[in-house]
Amino acid sequence: MTKITDTSEFSLLACDEGFDPIEDRLRANIRGTIEAVFNEELDSFLGRLRYG
Repeated sequence: MTKITDTSEFSLLACDEGFDPIEDRLRANIRGTIEAVFNEELDSFLGRLRYG
């Protein structure tokens, strides 16, 4: 029995280690959004303490 192991079609989506560039980009975008919201809230809170 011969098993086909050619995965060249999938090489654009994931490499041998399971890296998925779409997932990586999505995670980076989500992380950036969460950090921006957190920093904005932190600055707002610290500003209230400083001037309030």
